[in-house]
Amino acid sequence: MMFGRRPLSRLEMGLYAGIVATLLAVFVRQAMDYMEIAERAAMQATLNNAVSAINFRLGYNVLTSGAPQDADWATRNPFEIARMSPPNFAGDVESSRVVSLASGSWAFDTGAAELVYLPRLSARLETEDRDGLIRFRLQRQSGRLGYVLVPTTTYRWE
Repeated sequence: MMFGRRPLSRLEMGLYAGIVATLLAVFVRQAMDYMEIAERAAMQATLNNAVSAINFRLGYNVLTSGAPQDADWATRNPFEIARMSPPNFAGDVESSRVVSLASGSWAFDTGAAELVYLPRLSARLETEDRDGLIRFRLQRQSGRLGYVLVPTTTYRWE
């Protein structure tokens, strides 16, 4: 009845270590997938909040003055128009400095007049931009009062 009190053999220790390493690898991979899903959701939430704030401001301008007063909004920083700034916003940058952004950061490319996001995790991101950037441009909605942020680079993030 000495079961469990004997020292483990090298084979048993190797098997246990292999099982633990496999389970740990699966856990880490799943955790990274969920972190990437959360990052994509945060990016979408930031875009939705900015568009909502811009359209709210536009509606307020129409109600108070009778006119939209938004002549140059399509070329301005959407976060500035929305009067909001996410914590990971790097500010206005020139087109040549966009590639030096820290991962997980937003910036406004002043040369292209585009909002730029560089994802931190991008294992499931497919984009035509060679630097892995996702770009958005503020545009008026066709036939309606309001704005949308449309992607200027084709991307798919699953």
